[in-house]
Amino acid sequence: MSERVREGSPPSDRPGRRPRTAAGAGAALGALTFVAYLPGLGRSLDFDSAQTVGMFVRPGPPWAAFTRQAVLNNHPFFSFLEQLVRMGTGSGGAATMRVLPILCGALTVAVLTWFTVRRHGLVAGVVAGTFVACNPTFATLSRSVRGYSLLTLCAVVSTVIVARDDGRPSRRRDVAYVAVAGVGLATHLYMVPVLAAHVGAVLARRQLGRAWRLRFLGALTVAAIAYVGMAGPMVGGMRSHAKVFQSRLPWRVAEMVTGGGWATVVLLPLVVAGAVLLLSGPLGSGHAGPRPARGAAVALVAVLGVLWAALQSSALTERFFVWLVPGAAYLAAVAVARVPVGALAVVPWTALVATSTLPSYTDDPTAYRVAAQVIRAANASGARSCVVAVGVAPMLAYLDSPREFAAIDDPSHLGRCDVVVVAAWWQTQERWFAADNRVIAAAERTFPHRTVLGQGDPALVLSTRPLPAA
Repeated sequence: MSERVREGSPPSDRPGRRPRTAAGAGAALGALTFVAYLPGLGRSLDFDSAQTVGMFVRPGPPWAAFTRQAVLNNHPFFSFLEQLVRMGTGSGGAATMRVLPILCGALTVAVLTWFTVRRHGLVAGVVAGTFVACNPTFATLSRSVRGYSLLTLCAVVSTVIVARDDGRPSRRRDVAYVAVAGVGLATHLYMVPVLAAHVGAVLARRQLGRAWRLRFLGALTVAAIAYVGMAGPMVGGMRSHAKVFQSRLPWRVAEMVTGGGWATVVLLPLVVAGAVLLLSGPLGSGHAGPRPARGAAVALVAVLGVLWAALQSSALTERFFVWLVPGAAYLAAVAVARVPVGALAVVPWTALVATSTLPSYTDDPTAYRVAAQVIRAANASGARSCVVAVGVAPMLAYLDSPREFAAIDDPSHLGRCDVVVVAAWWQTQERWFAADNRVIAAAERTFPHRTVLGQGDPALVLSTRPLPAA
């Protein structure tokens, strides 16, 4: 060995684990996840996905994804990759756009399963992969046109790189970490807590030398390049949200991570037991002591505490922490490795989460696609179509403005419309949309014909005459 491995450095994976078994388990569970996420590929886009496609993916060229922002809804590197998908396939449709996030979700499951099998055995690895693949929030976000599954994939892969670091110089590891961590941060700013955990682990192993300093700096540089063109709108967007202390946010995040409802009751004890085992001492032959895990935990809790108690943004929501799902799954796997009977919890947990996800698994989440068909039919009949401002962004995923519809944000503009579409109708319940509500109220007084499209998140159509057949 050219250089002595410093105290606290993680040793190689547990002796006796067959790499082929780990790779095979990861590939199999990842492939199953990919196939399981495909049903409903062409269903309509949800609000955030439609906004992503309409504002950041359909408009080209690809590098424009790094110059546009609306509050913090653009996940820049993900939007850039989807631009490449759109150009390469010649299609910006919902089915095409969903393939990349589904692939990232499946790869997340594959990598976590592979790593856990290497560390804790086949049963524990399959348990970890199953808990991630079936998590309702992770599955939903992986099947949306958003960057959350890419963020989670980068969080898992970069954490594996940190965990497997043996302290020896490696140009390959340098490049891999900078690329993966940098892409994760360039996709979503909530990669910052993950990087903080990595710093905590490296400090606890006493490895924060030149190599790791350059890796962290490289990742930050990659992210800075992605955000520099949209820094102004991002700062303005963050300032636009009022400070609200969300006292229940930690519990909501815990529920999201463990499945919610009775599923949380089943899984949470395993996660807690795994955390105690991981932080209290070595897990057996071939594993590092608890010091790196403790360092990572302290750093992570500190950053999350600042985000919750100090930032207090009203926009802070549990989906921003979806990258914690693989971490909770890994902790459950640690507990299963110590007490194998714990693997039986997968059966009731999977049944419980299935009851909340499967009934609407392939349903259209919004009426945007139907509203677009109505507008096209109205235009073909000679009518003038308008969309109230709150719904303009999602409708841009399906239509072009001003060629196919005019955006209106004031009651005085209604005179130029024969058909008024309120696409994101549910959004108007929020206090931010007072101006839109004034337009809607005036339109309801002006237009005699009123049609509600779809269910769940419906669209409202107001018109001067009965709508033509779409």
